[in-house]
Amino acid sequence: MASTSKWVSNLRQSIKNTCGAGWSVRGRESKGELITQVTFRYPDNQGRTAANVNLAWNAKNTTKIITAVEALNDLMTQKNLSLQKAVELRMEPISQNKDNNFSTWEALKNDYLNEEKKNHRATTVRDLELRLNRFLECFKQKPIPRDSETLFKRFYDLHLINMQSGGQGRRRNVGDIRAFLKWAVEEKGAPDRWFPINIKAASKYIGVVPKGQKKRGTTPISTRDLELLLESLERDEEHGMRAICILSAVYGIRVSEIAHMEIKDGVVEVTTLKQNAKNMENSQVSTRIVEPLNLPNLPDEGQRIVSLLESKKLKFPPVINRAIEKANDEKGYKIIGEVFAKKLNRYWYWKQLKIDNPDYVVYSMRHSFAWRGSMEVKPAIPYRVLSSLMGHDLQTHLKYYGGWSKEEENKNAMQLANQSINGQLTQANNF
Repeated sequence: MASTSKWVSNLRQSIKNTCGAGWSVRGRESKGELITQVTFRYPDNQGRTAANVNLAWNAKNTTKIITAVEALNDLMTQKNLSLQKAVELRMEPISQNKDNNFSTWEALKNDYLNEEKKNHRATTVRDLELRLNRFLECFKQKPIPRDSETLFKRFYDLHLINMQSGGQGRRRNVGDIRAFLKWAVEEKGAPDRWFPINIKAASKYIGVVPKGQKKRGTTPISTRDLELLLESLERDEEHGMRAICILSAVYGIRVSEIAHMEIKDGVVEVTTLKQNAKNMENSQVSTRIVEPLNLPNLPDEGQRIVSLLESKKLKFPPVINRAIEKANDEKGYKIIGEVFAKKLNRYWYWKQLKIDNPDYVVYSMRHSFAWRGSMEVKPAIPYRVLSSLMGHDLQTHLKYYGGWSKEEENKNAMQLANQSINGQLTQANNF
């Protein structure tokens, strides 16, 4: 007993020397085992708080107990945390319970989704939760990651390795995990070793687009293919699907925006439903009037379809209407586009088009509005007008809709420009 008292006395004195007189430790029985209990007394007799640390109470753990109390002291003073929260975050590796769940990171994940991301769309939170669950899986194999670098190595081996190098999948996963770790350290007091790796290190896990595979934006459907698709839908009496294709390609609206589309006397007004954290906090509803950019072989087709929709003579497919009924501001409107995409991807002629054009996606129709407006019609429609009609700012338009190009179209545009210059020179020489 004398030797035990001596190591305890030395332990307590060491803690007071390094952390101050407010700290003390003792052994406490828990579930048949003697573990360490840490107590902190607030200054000026403001009370005290205690918490158990998952370290056996014995002389062999003297150094570990001192280190633990020093870490708790740092967390409480630097991060302004309670003792209980500091103990929860200090325990590394994160304790594993019988259900093989990691309680600390699991709790942080829930806090992050419920607090930091509470104003985001349900579909955005759903995707983020999927990536954070992948993050948690990294702690279920040994050796358990001890810092952000080892965590990202494990994350790459489990999840990123099967994603396209340099693709959006890797970028979103890495970006979301870095943001979560940064929040955990800066806002919740997680140990500094979990601060996310820097951008240069992260780029190693994102990778680059393989040589020869030029990184491009969404490919717009060509005017010819679009007209053939609409002709096929008409012939197969898929009138509701055809109407949505025209609203997307001829009016440039997002498929989800048909949920809040108002038609009056042929004028189409839509509510902008592209939501992110920034505009979801804005209580003002953004609406816009859209105008048709008709196809060469289908003049006035946009107006005709809108007239039929207004008169209720033309309706969307039942499956689309059910999706519209399910969608709302809280759950988001992405489901409408997803259901439409699923139905279109089963359509035989769309499958046929994708054989020769594998990059075609449902959004290719909306992109065709931007492409035709700037590259095919004469005179070209200014980008500022196109971006306003499509419901985004000019910077977004240039980044996502103005970046796609085709060598053949570039060549044709330059030939026309040179012809125009030559014509001006000829005219000038005739004077």
